[in-house]
Amino acid sequence: MLYSEAITYLDSLCNYEQNRRDYDFGLKRIKKFLQGVGNPQRKFLSIHIAGSNGKGTVGNFIYSVLKEKGYRVGFFSSPHLISIRERIRASFNSSQGLFNDIISRRNFADLIEKIAFTERTNKDKLTFFETLTVAAFLYFAAEDVDLAVIETGLGGRLDATNVLNPLICVLSPITLEHYQELGNSLTKIAREKVGIIKRGACVIFARQKEEVKKVIEKRCREKKTELFEVRLGHTKHAVDFPSEEIMAQVSIGNFSIADTRNWCSRFPVSQKAIKRGFRNAYWPGRLERISITKRNRDYQILLDGAHNPSGAEFLKKVIERQFPFRQITLIFSACRDKDIEGISRVIFPICKRVIFTRFKNPRCETIKELRKRTGVQGEGTGNIKEALELACKSASTNTLILITGSLYLAGEALQATSHKLQANKPQTSSSKVQVKNKKPET
Repeated sequence: MLYSEAITYLDSLCNYEQNRRDYDFGLKRIKKFLQGVGNPQRKFLSIHIAGSNGKGTVGNFIYSVLKEKGYRVGFFSSPHLISIRERIRASFNSSQGLFNDIISRRNFADLIEKIAFTERTNKDKLTFFETLTVAAFLYFAAEDVDLAVIETGLGGRLDATNVLNPLICVLSPITLEHYQELGNSLTKIAREKVGIIKRGACVIFARQKEEVKKVIEKRCREKKTELFEVRLGHTKHAVDFPSEEIMAQVSIGNFSIADTRNWCSRFPVSQKAIKRGFRNAYWPGRLERISITKRNRDYQILLDGAHNPSGAEFLKKVIERQFPFRQITLIFSACRDKDIEGISRVIFPICKRVIFTRFKNPRCETIKELRKRTGVQGEGTGNIKEALELACKSASTNTLILITGSLYLAGEALQATSHKLQANKPQTSSSKVQVKNKKPET
């Protein structure tokens, strides 16, 4: 199978990221398939991460630290920004593109071919995300990784990744999202997220709202797991705002808690490796600052994939703190199933100008509906390139071009700018991490 054929096969599968109708959530399909190929997910140790905001950032920090220390470590995340292969990364890979460690085209095509061949007689085929999850598990098992960092796709309890028996379960901030799939209250959503918690695992969670915290503690009592809450040394950030700083502290918690779980005897990690890992961790499309040159002028862009009100709240605080005197031109688009009204109420008031656009995903909301749902007329463009051209035409030296609303939009913006991307350096030195052992009652 050629790489192009692998992509064609994936495009033929049921894909919840593209079409949210007629989708059957559950673990039956993937469990059956994995059993047929020898249960690769049991052949490596793992850290499993769920949450509403920042779970990818947490995973990326952890992966980067372990990579710096020299372990054979894998990382499975979603969605991708430019190449689908970004979802499967490993410390021993060498490649070019947005990341330098994604799976090669040849290895990726071989994995998809193996899955497709095994699926040839199945009437109920794996979905797009299930297929990628299986591909990651097969790859990590075949490459004999020391540890794999696995991010959930949606929710937790019924997510395809929830066939793991991880060493550590990590919960980043949980907020209201995916109402149709996960429930219409914070408590119901939290119940889905904590479904990743297994007996015998160590559970680490970021600061949460009280109702979420109760759900986490209840699940840990039921599973008789050790529970640790990671707190910052100060409280200048609200619970809902998963900044790089907070996410870095949660990641540090994984290594701090290692001592209580005999982790260090298996995966010793030095402070030097932690510092290097955080410094070199690159997670594009999240508070990405880039500049582009058009008509001999430089334009400053802030790119962020905030796709819910809590993410928008944090983005707003960053802008108010770091760009207090800038005039904001907003380029905005979002998936129709997102809380567009809530996002716009947070971000739009700080913007002088709003430009609506579209990205290449069937779930992308139309310009007409974006105007209707936000109550802002705005200017309309057909794609991100047109939006950037329009934004630059009347931008002054004091203008900050903000692109946000979706990671799909962020990915297309990165391609459109053709910018040589460099990692944002996370600033973690200003806060001290406090790890609180919360052994659940039995």
